[in-house]
Amino acid sequence: METSSSSCCHWWHALLYFAMSITLAIIITTSFHSHPNSPTPTQSSIKHQLSLNATHVLKSHGFNLIATLLQTSPDLFLSSQQSTVFAIQDRAISDSLVSSSALKQLLLYHIVPTKYTFQELLRKPQNSCLETLLGRKKTVVTRSSWRKKSVEINNVLITHPDLFLQGPVSIHGVLKPFSSLNQDWDHLESPICVSSLRHHHHQRNLVPKNNIEWPRIIHLLRSKGYVPFAMGLNSVIEGIIQDFKDLDSVTILAPPDLPFLASASPVLQRIVKFHILPRRFSFAELAEFPEKASLRTLLDHKDLQITTSSGFSQIVAINGVEIASPDVFASDKFVIHGISEVFPMEYGELSNVL
Repeated sequence: METSSSSCCHWWHALLYFAMSITLAIIITTSFHSHPNSPTPTQSSIKHQLSLNATHVLKSHGFNLIATLLQTSPDLFLSSQQSTVFAIQDRAISDSLVSSSALKQLLLYHIVPTKYTFQELLRKPQNSCLETLLGRKKTVVTRSSWRKKSVEINNVLITHPDLFLQGPVSIHGVLKPFSSLNQDWDHLESPICVSSLRHHHHQRNLVPKNNIEWPRIIHLLRSKGYVPFAMGLNSVIEGIIQDFKDLDSVTILAPPDLPFLASASPVLQRIVKFHILPRRFSFAELAEFPEKASLRTLLDHKDLQITTSSGFSQIVAINGVEIASPDVFASDKFVIHGISEVFPMEYGELSNVL
């Protein structure tokens, strides 16, 4: 019965996405066909191929509604010479009632007429603004950390960076809309933007400080039964503090045991860093992440991935390892989650540092 119910639910959502996209496509097609500058056959074929490629990628990562809209109305997304599209998760839209005209405005607010890769967005200073296709409305980079490889726009995290990069188009997946689905767009408050010059001048005068209470974290890990991981963290903590001087929050994913390794060895450092996220995520926040969403770790170029996420059943697995004891301890700066086992790392990854 559960399988039948689940299939029914997926079928219902598929119909909803299709109906919404077709209705919106009619509105969009009408508005764009009235434009005096129609694309040439060559431009049309390029747009068609781009939309097909992007649609395939979006669907493979669960962005079915945006994929369908892109397929039926490519002119909406590719109306400028370059575009950056911030694709919204399906459930963030489908769970609310919103008119087609409001949905069109919402989508225009998530399209920037300039192509930005994730690396370029990372270089954007905090409080720098991005123009959108919705009139003169702007979004703002509310958080950007090169070391943490994290970018938030309008306080919404980019969960799928560089989802699609081809030609003049880049697409990044975001956790939820940048604004309310029922936003009064005429009265949308403009963000306060700062210039890059001012930001960089200010940054040069700042002395980064590591504000994490590492001794307290190690003590709590020991008291909660995660003694091997506490010992491993204690062995490599000086290196972490030296390498990450600007950390302001962390998530500790503590396994019950660790392989027997020499104190402060390069391999131990890699394993410990692989179990720490450079940002605080409560269990409830992790449960909101879609499957396949990436989670940055302290280990360079090595991310974790949400493999199971169900807020309803309170089950979250990362790289196939379940969070067995969520929110073991939480403060403003850190949170500790107990996981069922060590995250697996391939032998080749470890042998490189032996």
